[in-house]
Amino acid sequence: METLINLWGQLAAIDLPRIQVTDIIQIILIAIALYYILVWVRNTRTWFLIRGILILLLFYAVAEILELNTILFIFRNALGVVVTAMVVVFHPELRKALEQLGTGNMFLNSLTGGMKNPDGFSPKTVEELVKASFLLGSTRTGALIVIERQLSLQEYIDTGIEVDAVVSSPLLINIFEHNTPL
Repeated sequence: METLINLWGQLAAIDLPRIQVTDIIQIILIAIALYYILVWVRNTRTWFLIRGILILLLFYAVAEILELNTILFIFRNALGVVVTAMVVVFHPELRKALEQLGTGNMFLNSLTGGMKNPDGFSPKTVEELVKASFLLGSTRTGALIVIERQLSLQEYIDTGIEVDAVVSSPLLINIFEHNTPL
């Protein structure tokens, strides 16, 4: 018991800085910003690039521990090139994020995960996709149909033409048929 009293006395003697309201506000703002950045990274192809960067950093840490001076020299001198390459590689994602931030859609898209229909397809939609695929195959008409799963396809959707219609096999066949408006 006496040990606990001594420990409490030592802890009470430590001069800790006082937490102010502005500190709490800053912590909350940083946490929110980190959350939205992580959601953005998850919903784009950026996650795969970040995993590659983490592997390179792990390789650098191993080289540092083992004192591999030549590899460390290469890493240190290539840093400027790597930063420039990162801007080039991440250009589409950075541009999209800044556009979404400017329009106010970034927060909405990150909360919904960027998915339009989180429940998946209805059995009718699947049936129409299969029917259209078989009909297109029987006429030897090529078609590339992409279905969004974990990886967001929004950057490809943005470059296409929106067809506000219910998915049906005649619609899909018309899209891929030669000499039609679609």
